[in-house]
Amino acid sequence: MKKYISIILLSLTSSFTLGQSIDKSTDINGLKLGGSLANYEKDLFLITGDEPAYQEAPTLQQALKRKIRLGIRDAEYQGNDYRKFGEFTAAHITMQFFEGKLYKVQWTFRNPNQLTEIYNFLIDTYADTFGASKEEVFDDFRQVEWEGRLKYLQVFMDKESDVTLVYEDAKVAKKVQKLIAKAK
Repeated sequence: MKKYISIILLSLTSSFTLGQSIDKSTDINGLKLGGSLANYEKDLFLITGDEPAYQEAPTLQQALKRKIRLGIRDAEYQGNDYRKFGEFTAAHITMQFFEGKLYKVQWTFRNPNQLTEIYNFLIDTYADTFGASKEEVFDDFRQVEWEGRLKYLQVFMDKESDVTLVYEDAKVAKKVQKLIAKAK
């Protein structure tokens, strides 16, 4: 009898865990982590550090150029695919690549009249997919995270300006952070 109860509890626990695991995700809004930079290149503006904003901030420029030497590329997605989430459209999409593979995507929504609606829509959408997650509420921002061993998803709202959705390969992100720290 004890054996049967253990099996039932184990199967219930594992089905609950698998049902809400961000690690089981294959894509967010059509973008797959691990995709080749070449797949997106025609719609990307690869940031070089020579742009005027970086020329005015030499420390940032040096940091970006160091990342490029390490095989890390930041890019702005300029296409129209991947922007729509229900009735909401991301104003800005940034992508980060390591050794030519996509490891992080960030969508930014900047409609000040709909920030709360966008935030709630994204949370509801991903809670339905990955399960509920704890929301952290602060004076000027709110956030919800789904963190797995392999992947990470965050919905973040700055109550004054925007909503951001971040999707990343957690293992590659850690590797990139270590490389950057060592290269300083």
